[in-house]
Amino acid sequence: MRSILRSLIDSIKYLNLIRTMPDQFDRDERRLVFQSVVIGIVVWAIVFALKSSVHFVFHELIHWLEHASTPFLLFVPLLVGALLVATIVRYRSTTLHYRDADGHIHELLDVEGDGLERAISLYFSSEPTFERAVMGEEGVDVRWKLPTFTLVIRKFIATLITLGSGGSGGLEASVTLIGESAAAGLFKPRPAARPTVERVGLIAYFWNWWKSSNTDDLQVAQLCGIAAAVSTLLGAPFAAAFFAIEVMYRRRPVVERLVHALIAALTAFFMMRLVAPESTALFHVDTLIVPRSDLGYYAVLIAVGVVISFVSVYFSQLRNSFEEGFHHRQPNVYQRHLIGALVTGGVAISVFYLLPLLAQWGWIPHEATEHTLTLVLGAGEEAIDAALAGDLVFIVALIALFAKMIATLATVGSGGSAGLLVPSIFFGTMVAAGASELTGIPAQTLIIPAMTASLVSIVNVPLAAILLPVELFGARYMPPALIMLVVCSILAHRNSIYRTQREHTKGREILPGYSTQRLRVPRAWVGKSLVELDLRQQFDVSVIGLIEGYGHDETLEPHVHLNPDPEHPLSADDTLVVIGSNEQLNTFRHAIIES
Repeated sequence: MRSILRSLIDSIKYLNLIRTMPDQFDRDERRLVFQSVVIGIVVWAIVFALKSSVHFVFHELIHWLEHASTPFLLFVPLLVGALLVATIVRYRSTTLHYRDADGHIHELLDVEGDGLERAISLYFSSEPTFERAVMGEEGVDVRWKLPTFTLVIRKFIATLITLGSGGSGGLEASVTLIGESAAAGLFKPRPAARPTVERVGLIAYFWNWWKSSNTDDLQVAQLCGIAAAVSTLLGAPFAAAFFAIEVMYRRRPVVERLVHALIAALTAFFMMRLVAPESTALFHVDTLIVPRSDLGYYAVLIAVGVVISFVSVYFSQLRNSFEEGFHHRQPNVYQRHLIGALVTGGVAISVFYLLPLLAQWGWIPHEATEHTLTLVLGAGEEAIDAALAGDLVFIVALIALFAKMIATLATVGSGGSAGLLVPSIFFGTMVAAGASELTGIPAQTLIIPAMTASLVSIVNVPLAAILLPVELFGARYMPPALIMLVVCSILAHRNSIYRTQREHTKGREILPGYSTQRLRVPRAWVGKSLVELDLRQQFDVSVIGLIEGYGHDETLEPHVHLNPDPEHPLSADDTLVVIGSNEQLNTFRHAIIES
């Protein structure tokens, strides 16, 4: 029982998350968010200019042709446009390589044709591969060797000429390539500008903060560029972001399995509609209220999202404390379940007597004392429906929030067979219901987006978090739900009630669990041979390549040696190409850093 009391005390201690919440959003994440905004602005400007220019030129062309003496004059702009584009391709194009579904390599000229294939090729050019590791090529350096802003300019001009002269096609493929190249160009180091950057302190500080040699960061930027470009073209931000992900990862198993999951979900949905159509929807509203679209409403949404993010992190940490108290300090299964039931019942009874007392004092209306047990027990769907109808006042919502949290953790933490999905929505609903009374905004218009916030910050399922409120309450709630998605993804993206979602790998694997890395020879190893170092015995990694002369003089081409001479002494400019398990490589890398 003492351990349970300790867990309850921890619920107060964890409230200091208000002070430490900024630590959840670290330096790298702030940089990525800022870069995403910058990329969005830059790409929007370029694509908007292209879109406007193409429409203007094309409409002028059509107006001219409609008043021309003969329609055969159409061949004039078409032929001239074709010649101009061919000239750009002939003298200024770069060859890219595209790997198809069968693994065959194709050569592509960057300006020509469908820009989407080129964008995919450029996107994956920075992916580390076994061949590039052996040849001494870093992932991001491969992308820097290919054009960025020059490709943006050439593709812009070629697209304007092609479509402006009457060519048949759309803008979407071109803008994806423009978006990718513009985003990559914002990160590309410029040797000509290096002296200026190094001399000016503020610029040097900003550049060191901005730049990144991480392939993942570059690919985030590339996806941002593609999404911003498509969003500018279509005016649909969610569809644009999902489009960027899908076109890059269409052949990954996660997307292919999505189709099968949808088939099963649709089958269950139609079966429910056939057998019990009145029970299809999880939550019910008598009259659906259309959400507002003013800045005041959006400001309240952001504030509610911040509070829900805090509640989600608090809930996750409190859950760990309850599980520690029940499973590690109460090994007896009967005692554990009994104590959990006692705590749950105690919380429910406390609320049952507390609410009438508050009604007598005049703090809450007497109507709020009805169905008090459903505020704590069960899944909480009735309370959510009441909140959607605007029947919950601030104090009741606040009490229900913390009471439900303790009761749910006691039930699930002790081993009870229950889930956390609907309770997670319950928490967000109570926060939104309280905010509704404080601001005067209809509860429904805050609670529905709050469902997205709960699913993102507690369950960590952003796509489902968007689809759920939209499917239940209509597409008008898409913009408010997207605002909640962004806020909670920034503040609580590391949080999840499912442990497996916290596991990820930062490395790129050539086989499951195995990778290659290029590591510079440390000073302590200079003059020693691979035989003397005996790396395989010490770290269980294998040296598969040695790159010489790839150091201080950047003009030198690397000299790559496969299966290097084990007796050859290493020099300060040497780079080792090693292969091994991810764990062994991490140990090896740390050893080199400490040498």
